[in-house]
Amino acid sequence: MSSPAKNVATWGLLFIAGVIFFSVGVLAFINPMSSYVKLTKFAGIGLLLNGGLLLAMIIIRPMRPRERNWLQAESILHLFFGILFLLNPLLAFIALPYFIGSWLFLVGLLKMLAALALRHRLGRWGFIVFVGLIFFVFGSLLLFSPFARATSITLIIGCFGIIMGAFYMIDAFRYRKMEDTLDMLL
Repeated sequence: MSSPAKNVATWGLLFIAGVIFFSVGVLAFINPMSSYVKLTKFAGIGLLLNGGLLLAMIIIRPMRPRERNWLQAESILHLFFGILFLLNPLLAFIALPYFIGSWLFLVGLLKMLAALALRHRLGRWGFIVFVGLIFFVFGSLLLFSPFARATSITLIIGCFGIIMGAFYMIDAFRYRKMEDTLDMLL
């Protein structure tokens, strides 16, 4: 069993990830058109932070190689799309639905595959599959309706952010005393 300090650190990181998602969701609903521009500007930073949080979790908590590999793959996806947004903001503005949609689609697929591959190790693998499915569905919505108006794209992203942020924050508190809090992010 891990020390209480490591449990606090890992559930805290899960909570921070939830706050990031939830904040993006709320901001998207406040002013959708303005949020589209802001999403483009800050999506790269958010993705880099999320990728960094995943890498921090890998370092904070020793885990089996298979778990570590899945989390590393997810962090690489976050970092790749974050860098893509920051290196070319104009392209990110024009192609926001494609970038965000691809990121959500791939992360959702990765989460579902990881949960299924590690189902014998993870006690809550069904929840992780469900979270992956949410990523996958919202990614598909963005990818297959890329010419929708900016406001509808922003609202799709807002719904996703609020749903995922709420899930992560609730689970951070629900599992804060458990050793496998980190596994909920798989």
